[in-house]
Amino acid sequence: MGNFTPFEMMILTAAKQIKNGDALFVGFHWPMVASRVARRLHAPDIYCVYEGGGVERTYCPVMPNTGADLILSPHLAYAGETYDTLCGFLAAGHLPLSMIDAPMVDRYGNINSTCIGPYRQPQARLAGSGGAADLGANSRKLIMLSDRTTRDGFPARVDYVTTPGYLDGFDSRMKAGFRPDTGPEMIISSLGVFKFDPVSKEAYLWGIYPQADVKKVKDSVGWELKVAERVEILPAPKAKEIKVVREELDIAESRLWKIPGRK
Repeated sequence: MGNFTPFEMMILTAAKQIKNGDALFVGFHWPMVASRVARRLHAPDIYCVYEGGGVERTYCPVMPNTGADLILSPHLAYAGETYDTLCGFLAAGHLPLSMIDAPMVDRYGNINSTCIGPYRQPQARLAGSGGAADLGANSRKLIMLSDRTTRDGFPARVDYVTTPGYLDGFDSRMKAGFRPDTGPEMIISSLGVFKFDPVSKEAYLWGIYPQADVKKVKDSVGWELKVAERVEILPAPKAKEIKVVREELDIAESRLWKIPGRK
């Protein structure tokens, strides 16, 4: 796929969703990389709100290992508590955009980061929720990032709903009591970009990366994936864009992050 990888395209595509001046909730892992890429390329004046209670105002040259990493301290416009960011900013509706990592996400945008298999007798326990449930419940525009490229990352139904998306589709989210102005906006993955049907709330393939194959994408998810009437082909990255993405991934790798496609 040219001189770039689908994973690098995922990071860049996510970064492009962030506009200069945005205040956004940045979840752990790939959203942190995407926000750093955005800040360097086109959005220097963003406010990155982290679950740990901090609001980052300027670029930190070292990749924080979590949103509560003390290395962020000199770059914060505000240093508070988890209650401040999850309740005072997110739930109160002051953040128009949120990004979250999605290790397993189903056709209705429900994320599982809790367990593999039945909850009481799982094959494996995962990291758990943290603020993931709050993001699913209260985000006005939730963008999910997934580096997965196989069906185990995109099941028809997750084993456990850690982060509520559109639940069972259609009006099930509304019936469960969630506010009508909340919910997933899109899934940006190493396979391509998925959006949600406005009626059924089921994810469909909206866009692919250069030289990607629609059939391969359909074969890589665990449900009968619907495809947009006109699938968008996202533009190949410019030299400066891919350079910044790789520099940020290098920084993450130096902090012992495992980068897909690298040994």
